[in-house]
Amino acid sequence: MLIQIDRDLILWPVAVHLALIVFLYAWLSLVRKHQREGRDVRALEARVSATLSNQFEAPVLFYALVAMVWAGEMVNSLYFILAWVFIVGRLWHFYVATLSADIIRRGLVFTINFLAIFAMWALFLFQRLILS
Repeated sequence: MLIQIDRDLILWPVAVHLALIVFLYAWLSLVRKHQREGRDVRALEARVSATLSNQFEAPVLFYALVAMVWAGEMVNSLYFILAWVFIVGRLWHFYVATLSADIIRRGLVFTINFLAIFAMWALFLFQRLILS
């Protein structure tokens, strides 16, 4: 059962993701400062930089959808839960991509993120194209 909720609640997962991006920019700046000081942090710099770049790939689909759901006053409990699943997946991706080399875990994180954003889009398109 889809329960309508305060539409502004869907902005909390967005805020958490934006905080992650700010943190990654700050971390990358710090790593690059250490690189300039002669410390060998090239591998860490590459991982942090790649993780930051990745925050502008699939999340673009998330931001577009959240904006439409919010503007259309369509926010419900399922969108809210899926948004948090997506953001928790982004945080997990951040951990795995920067502090771990576990390829299997990275694949699992990708799958969770993909399924969450796919489900959100499927729900949105079903509501807008089939039910309306």
